Amino acid sequence: MKGQEKSPVEREDLYEFRFVSEASLSPDGTMAVCVVNQASKEDNTYHSSIWSVDLETKEKRLLASRGEAKKPVWMDSGRILFASSRDKEDNDQKEQKPETTYYEISIHGGEATPFMTVPLKADGIRFMGDGLWLVSTVADENETDADKVDATMQNTDGTTGAATAGDGAGKEQDLEEYQAVRGKDYEIYEELPFWFNGKGITNRKRPALYVFSQKDQSLKRITPPFLETVSYDVSADHQKIAFAGPVYTSIRHSESGLYLYDLKQEQMTQLVPEDRYGISNVCFLGNEKIFYSGTEKKRAGANPRFYQYDLTRCEIKQLPFYDMEIGSSVGSDAKFGSGRSLCYDQAEEKLYLTKTSWGDSYLMMMDQQGQMTQISREFGAVTGFDVAWTADGRKQILLSAMRGQHLTELYLLDPDSGKEEKLTGFHDEYLETHQVVEPERFRYESKNGYEMEAYVIYPADYVPGKKYPAVFEIHGGPKGVSGTAFFHEFQCLASAGYFVFYGNPRGSDGRGEAYADLTEKFGADDFQDLMELFDQVLKHCPDIDEKHVGICGGSYGGFMCNWMEGHTDRFAAAVSQRSISNYLSKCLYTDIGYYANRLQMGAYPWEDFEKVWSMSPLKEAPKGRTPLLLLQSDEDYRCWMGDAIQMFSAVKRQGVDARMVLFHGENHELSRSGKPQNRITRLKELMNWFGKYLTNEEGK
Repeated sequence: MKGQEKSPVEREDLYEFRFVSEASLSPDGTMAVCVVNQASKEDNTYHSSIWSVDLETKEKRLLASRGEAKKPVWMDSGRILFASSRDKEDNDQKEQKPETTYYEISIHGGEATPFMTVPLKADGIRFMGDGLWLVSTVADENETDADKVDATMQNTDGTTGAATAGDGAGKEQDLEEYQAVRGKDYEIYEELPFWFNGKGITNRKRPALYVFSQKDQSLKRITPPFLETVSYDVSADHQKIAFAGPVYTSIRHSESGLYLYDLKQEQMTQLVPEDRYGISNVCFLGNEKIFYSGTEKKRAGANPRFYQYDLTRCEIKQLPFYDMEIGSSVGSDAKFGSGRSLCYDQAEEKLYLTKTSWGDSYLMMMDQQGQMTQISREFGAVTGFDVAWTADGRKQILLSAMRGQHLTELYLLDPDSGKEEKLTGFHDEYLETHQVVEPERFRYESKNGYEMEAYVIYPADYVPGKKYPAVFEIHGGPKGVSGTAFFHEFQCLASAGYFVFYGNPRGSDGRGEAYADLTEKFGADDFQDLMELFDQVLKHCPDIDEKHVGICGGSYGGFMCNWMEGHTDRFAAAVSQRSISNYLSKCLYTDIGYYANRLQMGAYPWEDFEKVWSMSPLKEAPKGRTPLLLLQSDEDYRCWMGDAIQMFSAVKRQGVDARMVLFHGENHELSRSGKPQNRITRLKELMNWFGKYLTNEEGK
């Protein structure tokens, strides 16, 4: 298992990774493009570029890199558009002006030329024909408020700008004339949620859809005020737009409606009212049918039901229930960007989608009757895909996927055999020169009769018979999964001489909603499963030093680390990241807490104080004796820093060695998309803590 003259995996290897996303095929199925992001040490940020692959010759080409090239859109089989700010002056201007410039470039290379500028900060565009474009953006409903204060100050003579001593105005007068600026000096909260992780202050702001005319530069908003667009799609003939989301002006509810906008008639119709379930995954099946998923938010871990809306008959048809989510829930700290999880193939009238099963995700195909077939077969994670047909009738399926210990690469999937051909090799050299260890998986039967799966990564320089410390990693969610996909943190630990092990206890995705349902059982069923997994791994790996095992987790995994702090003394150290300690407070100050935590706990604090308190790690925290490191971000609105502070204070007061590291300007995604230097610092703190308590080698 020991690598031959290979380098250990280090924290700074982050700068060598290429993060592949937004994979798509040309309409004629002969070319593929993707976005590649890379961390920059100099700028402490990420730079994006666009690459193409010729599916016949397998030639790879860098198409665009200057100015943060991203969001590629096919114009035809020979040209793409992409969003970019091509120079610093352009970037600075767009900071002041809400607009997005798109450039055109040949798929075979050459110089990119300006194509159009959309007078919005566009999240994405879709071509609608005849010079019309569908634009997704965020609309600020605050802009119509009478109480909105202008961002300038007004002087006594009616001019704008700050008064100075040279104007003859005294300091006292300056202070009297200053007008506080909303968004800079203060915020107003009028609804729930008023902030959202990764988006900042969202009070009265809504994801919205506009139609932009390239001919006359006009903009028309097609989604109604205060509707939050959750999902949308365009019909095959580009004449209709379907979208879903809730309309609210006070408290965002889980239920959402389905709507149709007719481009020719310029008319919106509500197809499904907001009275039953949360709608997502909207996808046109040609021109007259719409696929969507609907989830009734009655219990934690619920999976959606699938539906078809027939526009001709105005009928809803429920499809077979597959007890699954659409998308990949496989966790990794080495993914960046997004990919498609659902699309319709007009040629064969089939719907393609991704699903999670156990610790892996796969590409599936569904027919019009809702019958589903598995298309991909390899272990790992499918992070995106696309489907197209060549002129000679060959179906091309493009995957962006994590296979083995490769970070995301592009693959061409044979639809008949399921075999995959790797098209890119951004990480081939890295894997050849570094001690990357393939996780080993094994199954066992739990005391409750569940078939369970455990994963173990051996130390990179493992020698049988020698004792090693270990780290027990716990994923977030809880409706996420861990599998064999590359995890930078895990590999750093393995290179430092640790066993790393993990699994998917009850509450995880990939095994149906009954398995995922932890309603009113947080800290019970899941804790039992995790402690049993610990015992099973010790049996499977006798070279683990049982006295030198640490626990580590983020989000729900951070909750469980905090829970274990007060409920077991079997661990020598704990690292709790973006964590939860007190559901009494979390449900009232986080972005999704006001409804999601109510589902999980089964009550609000004022409905059943003792029930909510009993599932809060803080209740038993004073009993803890495990040295605890808390890693937290001050803009994490999913798991607010208040919970980490409460946990830190509670254990510190009891004399436990505790340390808290608070990252400024970061959010819940620190480990996955935070500033590169902060990501590296996070790993350094984590490694030092375990080094101090598991190996006595702090500071390596």
